[in-house]
Amino acid sequence: MSKKFYKGALFFALAFASFFVQADFISVKSKQAILFEGPSNTTEKMFIVTEGYPLEVLVSLKDWKKVKDHNGKISWIEAKNTQDERTVLILKENTVIFNQANDKSHKLANVEKFVVLRLNSAMLIGEWAQVKTQIEGLVGFVNSKEVWGL
Repeated sequence: MSKKFYKGALFFALAFASFFVQADFISVKSKQAILFEGPSNTTEKMFIVTEGYPLEVLVSLKDWKKVKDHNGKISWIEAKNTQDERTVLILKENTVIFNQANDKSHKLANVEKFVVLRLNSAMLIGEWAQVKTQIEGLVGFVNSKEVWGL
């Protein structure tokens, strides 16, 4: 086979594989954690985030993680203040948690904007994410378009 064929096949394989690459998310472990401008606590303090808040990891160093928040702001957080537990942030007022992965099923609860929910599985069912409320332990499904952290 020709070199042209192999180059084309390699390009197609890489493009296809990148389609399935998911973002790497973490959540805040501490009651409150500071997001810094750089990977040092001597740099400017940018924000304070609370327990459970999801962050997308862009770079991981030994003691620091470069992260992006739901607004697209990039900052750094000390790794000791994070955990691998996945959470999502509600982005829409009165987001409904449904019993099943469709909007025709029984409504379990309405959730306010900026509430954090635990993610039961990173696998979506169509456009639905299975979540668990942190206080009541209620398990259900939310539309993935209404949350951030997937």
